[in-house]
Amino acid sequence: MALFDKAFNKFADYSNKLNHGVNKVIGKDVFPDMKKIEEPKEFPAYDSFPEYPNPAPEQWPVLTGEEKTFSLDGNTLLVSAPLDACIQYRIYFRTSAKYYAERFKFKYEKCVQDFDSLLYYFSDMYLEGLQEMVTRAYSLFLPFGIFTVDVESFSAQHVDTYKKAVDSYTVMAGIEQSKNQAANNLGNKIGGAIQMQGGGFGFKGAMKGMAQAEAFNLGMGLIGKYVASQTKMTQEDKAKVFAEFKQDIFFQEVYSDYYNVFFSWVQTLADNGVLSDTTTKINKEFNMILLNLKNPMFPQEKFAEALINLISVNPFVPECFDLLQQKYGQTDEGQKIIGYFRDIN
Repeated sequence: MALFDKAFNKFADYSNKLNHGVNKVIGKDVFPDMKKIEEPKEFPAYDSFPEYPNPAPEQWPVLTGEEKTFSLDGNTLLVSAPLDACIQYRIYFRTSAKYYAERFKFKYEKCVQDFDSLLYYFSDMYLEGLQEMVTRAYSLFLPFGIFTVDVESFSAQHVDTYKKAVDSYTVMAGIEQSKNQAANNLGNKIGGAIQMQGGGFGFKGAMKGMAQAEAFNLGMGLIGKYVASQTKMTQEDKAKVFAEFKQDIFFQEVYSDYYNVFFSWVQTLADNGVLSDTTTKINKEFNMILLNLKNPMFPQEKFAEALINLISVNPFVPECFDLLQQKYGQTDEGQKIIGYFRDIN
């Protein structure tokens, strides 16, 4: 701890004793405790914690697909052989994502005890599983004839799109960062509010005046540090935030991020021409048609055609299969399509 910090904390101890005495005499807590400057925390190395005992899933096999066709009220839905292979892989993505999310939870329970340890260990815990998912998905590009995608760009593309857990972590980190930054800004503002110039004391006393001015400015700087230390996020603040942190939701978000590597993989295949007529993205036109399909005024003779067209473009939108279930869930045609596609999402 820096010399100023130690001196400040001794002064804080002395001031707090005085404040307690005065409060006792008055009979009310009029004068609050002065906050001490905290030493930076030290954390054990991540690899010092116990390893997850369960074995990792086996290497994924190379699968081949077959072209499939489905009928719905006189309309045909075509599934290409590459898309069929992708759909077969969904169970492997789901099983592995579940394993790595459970490993994340295990490591979380070993490593994370409070607000600070969550911020410190998150990247190690999260990336440990994400890297495995990305590596597994990346290896599947080769059987599809994609040789120009590198793992770094694929990983970056995924994190740019699917990052629920990262967003939650960023919010937590941002709470401390924004409050501490505001505290520093306030301290700097107060510390620099008045700056004396040595010449202000007269020409003859310029040298003496300069020394006095430097001492005054130093004092103002210390006041600024005091103000910053008193307004930064305390351990009590952090404890309150951490107590409200929804861990169960956080674990679900980690699983979602891991499983959604499947959709990043499918989109990369589409971008490279393997699934030229398929996308995982939803544009404005898609949303508008989907919205209109929910309107009871939509022409019923065109309902099946419009819905099949949406599924053909993006077979990964749960709302499409909700509509399919509502309209055709009792038919053999509807059940076949739902049974084939529904578990993707």
